[in-house]
Amino acid sequence: MKKKKEVNNSIKILRYFNTAKLSIVVIVITMVLSCVFGVITPVVTANILTHITAFSPDKALMFSLILLVVIILQRINDYICNVVYLKGFKKKVLLNLRKDMIKNIFSMKTINFDNHTSGEFAERLRNDPENISMILSAVQYSFFNLITDVLVLIYIFYINYIIGIVYCLGIVIVFLYEKYAFEKQKQLTEKTKELNEKNSTILNETMHGIRDIKLLNMINSISNLINKSLDISNDAQIEKNVKKGVIYDVVNVIKGIIEIVVLIVGIALIKYNYLTVTNLIIIYMYRINMFDIVLCYTTIKEYFVEYKVSANRIFELMDEEKYPKEKFGSKKIEQINGKIECRNLSFKYSKKDILKDISFKLEPNDTVGIVGSSGSGKTTLLNLLVKSYYVDDNQIFIDDIDINNLTRDSIRNNISIITQNPYIFNLTIEENLKLVGDNVKKKDIIEACKIAQIHDYIESLPNKYNTLLGEGGINLSGGQRQRLAIARALIKKSKIILFDEATSALDNITQNELRKAINNITKNYTIIIVAHRLSTIKDCNKIFVMENGRIVGEGTNDELLKNNEFYKKLYMEEQIEIV
Repeated sequence: MKKKKEVNNSIKILRYFNTAKLSIVVIVITMVLSCVFGVITPVVTANILTHITAFSPDKALMFSLILLVVIILQRINDYICNVVYLKGFKKKVLLNLRKDMIKNIFSMKTINFDNHTSGEFAERLRNDPENISMILSAVQYSFFNLITDVLVLIYIFYINYIIGIVYCLGIVIVFLYEKYAFEKQKQLTEKTKELNEKNSTILNETMHGIRDIKLLNMINSISNLINKSLDISNDAQIEKNVKKGVIYDVVNVIKGIIEIVVLIVGIALIKYNYLTVTNLIIIYMYRINMFDIVLCYTTIKEYFVEYKVSANRIFELMDEEKYPKEKFGSKKIEQINGKIECRNLSFKYSKKDILKDISFKLEPNDTVGIVGSSGSGKTTLLNLLVKSYYVDDNQIFIDDIDINNLTRDSIRNNISIITQNPYIFNLTIEENLKLVGDNVKKKDIIEACKIAQIHDYIESLPNKYNTLLGEGGINLSGGQRQRLAIARALIKKSKIILFDEATSALDNITQNELRKAINNITKNYTIIIVAHRLSTIKDCNKIFVMENGRIVGEGTNDELLKNNEFYKKLYMEEQIEIV
């Protein structure tokens, strides 16, 4: 089954070649010409040497001019082949492979990113398409070299079958040794690839968390972790290279012995008039081609193993079983009203009950707060509303339509979620806000930022909306990032806006600024605010209290303080914290 999948994956790569058909035709023609030049060059060179030793300068000069023309044509041919490969074949194949990989990564269920590291995806996206491209280049080069070398071997048999047999024995000896060595090398190659992937994950995470690492004074421990990982990887790479060097040295010794045997046999044949000096020179100059037969074969075989590994890693990303994809319905709504309903909603994550029998109904433009202790299921509920995780049919409805029947755009364009630490790209403020749509205008950006209470701050900056924000929006405070995220949601024209613990890490002044921004949009949007602080949601026209995955209270702030002991307890704990 595994072998069948590997074959299928290898074949799938071939469909990407259709985008570079003309380039492939040109490459094949140039490689055929390269084979011809490879066969001709030793023959012409041998004739030059023969005519020089025979004191025939005119003929030696003529063959020298022929060799010059052959060399020039060969270099022009190689240049054309290289340019077409890089600018035609490689560019198109690599681009289309990466586009499909990115498309599939974006279509994966969120659970995939919970269970796999970012380094794993980055490594595959960055290196595997490049490996495929390099492997195909090496294979095509080795394949045509192999054809050239086989033609040369046939020609040597034509000149003298005895030396042809000697070369064949040498080829068999080298082949058997390299076959044995290849299996050992294969294991080390797989090991180093796994270690490099692990290193990539550690380094990515370190770069993302470098500020926290420095502030928490974790430099020594993180450095030790990185150094240990790099040492293990480096040792594996050294072991691989050492063994590769040993293989190379042994093969060279075998080659040297065979070359001496060819010379001895050749000299004996000349002595008894079974071979001419010119033909011995031609045969000896072809010695590299003989052992290249084995090298080309093992290279093709080795690269095909790497090709299969890279192809499998690429198409695993597109495999529904390995990385389940998001599924959406076919019903499309351009603009929703903002009505939300949950009917007996239950949800499990890794076989653990997270939500149990949740039911509620929100009307358009409702502002709803959700409170509860950590782990009560508040964030999970929001993730289900934006379909980051999946529920059965007839449990969540948007405008009376089952969420499982709606298209991705109908859900994601109309619902925005603002987290405690919304991600901001290392772009300017204007560029960040334009990411949400293709036709976003400057006036829309300014209007949204005014409503989100961040326009005045932006105008105070030297470069205003052209200010570069740094990786993750590091140049903004937590409250500013969240207000920018609100502006992003407004520009996106999301009818439903979800706040997931958006104020939990903010000071009171910043929290009040964010609350003003939220108050500016309450009349026109359906808003759900998941909060740790009750002060954030006390003005909501409806509040849900959650505990252990259930709704254990519902009402306004005043109603819950009178009727709900759990809410009253949360309220009293917060008052103690404030004091």
